[in-house]
Amino acid sequence: MKKEVQELIRQSSLFREVNPDIFDKVLETCVARSVEEDGFFFMQGDPATHAYVLVEGRVKMIQITPSGQQITMRIMTPGQTYGGIAMLNPRAGYPATAQAVEDSIAMAWDTSHLRELAGKDPSISLNTMQLMHGYISELQDRQQALVTERVEQRIARVLLKLAAQSGKRTDEGVLIDLPLTRQDVAEMSGTTLFTVSRTLNEWERSGLLKIGRERVVICSPHGLVSIADDLAER
Repeated sequence: MKKEVQELIRQSSLFREVNPDIFDKVLETCVARSVEEDGFFFMQGDPATHAYVLVEGRVKMIQITPSGQQITMRIMTPGQTYGGIAMLNPRAGYPATAQAVEDSIAMAWDTSHLRELAGKDPSISLNTMQLMHGYISELQDRQQALVTERVEQRIARVLLKLAAQSGKRTDEGVLIDLPLTRQDVAEMSGTTLFTVSRTLNEWERSGLLKIGRERVVICSPHGLVSIADDLAER
């Protein structure tokens, strides 16, 4: 296994600060899974048999509501963990679908191996609880934003979060370096495709953004921060 991959696993939310001897076992018990663009690592409701650390590509976490509406929860980048529910309650099933938005590779650990490793190093269990706490906090923040923030703030916050996660500096500004559709932004900010399209077009005309096919460049990060913090003129 390449050193770069080992380091991604070591720094992941699931295995951070694991004892070096146990980490050797972590590397021995993982299997690589490759999924082509638009394929699935798992579907919502499937038995949660494995936890994953993404090492290459991008993965979109999607939830389907009882009414059939699709919601993009987050976009995973290399080094991030998903499917961690496998450590807690495998029979409950995955709460979301993991879809590759480009050709992707992840390392996977099955439930039995994870629990055996956690029995030898409690930090794995603690990491799992912290990971779940992070997801709960994220949901609470999203619910609060839906109630208290203007839609422009929510859209700005989504773009800034994605830029912090996978932004690359270019001559034009900060490129959000992942395939990103307006529908994705709408689902992540809890609004409609029409509203996102109208807002992004306005921001492009004002020089805040440059927009292409599945491509967003933030030309004025400070301007976007002002909108996210509700400091811009209304």
